[in-house]
Amino acid sequence: MKNAKPVIDKRRQRLWTLLTKGMKGYEIARELNVDNSTVSRDIKFLTAQSQNYLNNLAKETLPFMYQTSIEGIRSILKECWTIYQSQDPRINMYQKIAALKLAKEYNEAIFNLVDEGPSIMYLKQLQEKLVQIESRQIR
Repeated sequence: MKNAKPVIDKRRQRLWTLLTKGMKGYEIARELNVDNSTVSRDIKFLTAQSQNYLNNLAKETLPFMYQTSIEGIRSILKECWTIYQSQDPRINMYQKIAALKLAKEYNEAIFNLVDEGPSIMYLKQLQEKLVQIESRQIR
């Protein structure tokens, strides 16, 4: 049985490649010389594996992305206020008003990020707990 894992992994990798080329399940089964049900099970496995990968990626990177986004917006806000308060005669009133408008939009963007961030993180935590509960019920 231990020797089967590398064979299965290799088949699934090949299946993945064939899927990305647009092949249908029955075509893949014929190409790999396996039953349609094997292809179907492998696709379900790869789908679950992809979902887990995306969930972990979101859980690990989402807080960092929120922080870097907010810090980037803050840098732009500083520049907007610098433009607005500038005494440089080359900066006209339209440019100053545009800087104010941009500052307003970026403040709204920060508010939305701060408002939505905790909710998204909380939903992710709830989703993880639900998965744990469901996995306990299956056993």
